Amino acid sequence: MKIEDWFQTLRTKAQSIEERWKEASEQERLQLADQLFYLRQVSDTVVDLWLQFEEKLSNAIRHIKQMEGQLPAATQEEQAETAMAKEGEALVQKEAGKTAAKEAGSEVKHGKLPQEMHAYEPVFRRGEGFYHLRMFQDAKKCFAQLVQESPDWESGRLYYAYSLLFCDEMETAFREFRLLAKSASSPTVVAISYNAIGCILAEEKQWLEAAQAFKTSLEAKPDQEEARYNLALCYLMDGDAQEALDEIEGYLQKHEHDWEAQLLWLRAAHLLFQMDETAELAPPASLTLPNRELDSETLQEMAHLYEAVGNYHRAQICYHFLTERLPKEGWVWHGLAWNTWLIAGSERGLTLMKKAISLAPGQDDFVFSYGWMQLFDGNILGAILAFRHMLENDSENRLGQSGMISAFEKVGETREAKRLAKQFLDDSDPYIRSLGYFHLGRLAMIEENWRLAEQYFQRTLPHADQFREIPIYLQLCASKLGGQAAESELVQP
Repeated sequence: MKIEDWFQTLRTKAQSIEERWKEASEQERLQLADQLFYLRQVSDTVVDLWLQFEEKLSNAIRHIKQMEGQLPAATQEEQAETAMAKEGEALVQKEAGKTAAKEAGSEVKHGKLPQEMHAYEPVFRRGEGFYHLRMFQDAKKCFAQLVQESPDWESGRLYYAYSLLFCDEMETAFREFRLLAKSASSPTVVAISYNAIGCILAEEKQWLEAAQAFKTSLEAKPDQEEARYNLALCYLMDGDAQEALDEIEGYLQKHEHDWEAQLLWLRAAHLLFQMDETAELAPPASLTLPNRELDSETLQEMAHLYEAVGNYHRAQICYHFLTERLPKEGWVWHGLAWNTWLIAGSERGLTLMKKAISLAPGQDDFVFSYGWMQLFDGNILGAILAFRHMLENDSENRLGQSGMISAFEKVGETREAKRLAKQFLDDSDPYIRSLGYFHLGRLAMIEENWRLAEQYFQRTLPHADQFREIPIYLQLCASKLGGQAAESELVQP
């Protein structure tokens, strides 16, 4: 029997026990538990045998290389290298939401090894095997023994620190990394240790302290690319868009097609545009134009960035590529429909929006967009029918109400529009209240009550980034009022 077939048999047995457990009687469950215990013993035996084999294989390869003269024995002792596992999943998150953390393999070099190396090498190899099998509790025990008996073995201590980290023993891991960062003779070990310290601090959202740790990592080893990525991410999370762009652009020079780094650049660019709409950015070469080779998440971020700066043609291209890759996702067709409508009008845009609604019929945003397109193309009745459909399902739907306010405004029903808009002012959400003041300001402008309109628009300023027309409306009000300043007290509706 092939080893693959044997393991498949074991997997089948485990799955069978899981499936039978729910309906099994008490007596049958005891028998199934015995079988599970037996499978656990088999698993432990396999792991032990594999570790013995891995140790023997490593020794054989090393000795053969020494005999062939490929590696001097002294070099092997003085510069033993171990491939550290990826530096952690979700140690530094991209946003509340999202995203995944940066994982990167790093080679660890330590200085001259103590004479005890040969005595404790089996313990090291055993711990290393457990580590790479992600059996971190077992790895921690092995490396704890190694560190106690041979505290100067830097690779062993680094493995021990990471094992503690993956066992969620954050404080102890932090102390070990800090000790290594201060005492290690190898710049690589120092850099990796500071990078790990930064990751732990970032997990606690201590962005400033984490950024300093990543900077120190780069000072110890300038080509520590994981630390550069993490530093850019800290800057972004702390709201320092320009600093984030500077760091991630340096990273992308060596990792042009790293889609996570591309996403980080796009988010930093988006943040910078929100802070300064006059900012001019030159995207990295891999992001100059959308193309089919980009990751789906990168295409989505690119589309959002292009929409934010008014480049609807490139946003449309991004969504077009996404529809090829994700043809059953309603949000993709919604994005394509919206940008197509902005570019070419309703004939094509409405057709695409219908497809988005058919794929996600419960998505109010899509129905609202459909009604909005019709409203601005002059089909008032079609727009009202779409907004009323939303309100039939939920009479308090703010999107539907907002659409109806705009429809009433179009047909001159200002009294009904005001009635709906004033309901927004009692909402607990500050943004919804601002939206209510925005609608009332527009209605006051229609009635040429410029003073009242100006005061309403002043109340929307906390959310001015969501209402880009506000500066224009305030300027218009000021000109109609002869440049006079708004009164300090809002005239209550």
